[in-house]
Amino acid sequence: MLKEVAEAIERHDYKTAEYLLQTWQQQEIDNPWVVFYTARLAEVKGHLKSASQQYRELLQKTTNLKLIGQIRQRIECLDEIDAQNQQKVKEERLKAIAQANRDPANQEAGILILEPIPNEAKKQAAQQFAQIMQLDPYTARLQLPSRAWRFYRTGTIGELQILKETLKSVTIPCFCATLKDIQKIKVYQIDYFLEIYPIVTVVCHTTHGKPTLFKFDRSELVQRVEGILPVFEECLEVGIRRKMERRTRTLDYIQVCDLHLKERNIILRLCAQTYKYHQGFAFSGKNTIDAATSRDHWNHLITYFKERFPQQSVYLEFTPFAETAFNFPETLKLIEPNLELLRREDTLWDQAFHLYSSLAFLKEKY
Repeated sequence: MLKEVAEAIERHDYKTAEYLLQTWQQQEIDNPWVVFYTARLAEVKGHLKSASQQYRELLQKTTNLKLIGQIRQRIECLDEIDAQNQQKVKEERLKAIAQANRDPANQEAGILILEPIPNEAKKQAAQQFAQIMQLDPYTARLQLPSRAWRFYRTGTIGELQILKETLKSVTIPCFCATLKDIQKIKVYQIDYFLEIYPIVTVVCHTTHGKPTLFKFDRSELVQRVEGILPVFEECLEVGIRRKMERRTRTLDYIQVCDLHLKERNIILRLCAQTYKYHQGFAFSGKNTIDAATSRDHWNHLITYFKERFPQQSVYLEFTPFAETAFNFPETLKLIEPNLELLRREDTLWDQAFHLYSSLAFLKEKY
């Protein structure tokens, strides 16, 4: 039977080979040669990944020296084919990048973001990701996010667009944006809401600008972005050797919320620390304010938007995204935070939030 199966495979008579393998398997269930030629048939039919997996699994189980030699020969052959294919893909991508970069618009600085992948789909996605990015499977799996966006790479937008299309072709969700487009978004910091209905009217200002009135229809508000920003302070603490040491610790957290008006290319930014609760519309029913009740006023304000816009898209995973963005401090330093917070210590958290919100704003553009 072995010789008949081998000859059928060599002359590409796949139907006969499949029939013979099924018959052989029924007669000798535990014969490892059946598994070998099943993998061989998959290989000649072009199912190289399946064949490679079957060969490797069989190699761990069999003790037949002759079979082991043939398995290793097939694995080496498949590894060589895989390396050639990867090199070909790499060369094609480099060629596409070079061609794309001839257009000045494609040379703008950009950012590539990986989107979360369900855990059940991560194993297969990691294998594809490893091949594209030339990583080992373990590292690839660690780099694919499960919960929130991952700031993965910077480069020219032309290069990143090609990489994005390559990743999406194997169902790895991602998107990119340019720093130029982020800088084009107008940001107004809301001092307070003057009116809510029928037209929303706010008193707001740009960074270091004068207060002005801004009006918009409620239908223009398409999504929100919420996050918390840590406030740090430097303090003296007793160290291990009982010496006083300067350390930075988190003193408090500041809540922020962005309202996106995409048609106008505008972000309206709310900040719990700077909002003037004692003026304008009272979301809590009263305008009196003190330190003990400011959080309650903020909660009433946010609750209003949650209740009045329940179908609205809301982005809430800022903190895990920020932790990946801090791997790119030079990029964050190029971003205007558009926040006027009283800080004792410099931090990139404000820039990270503006980047997160801007990416949510631009996500569908590319």
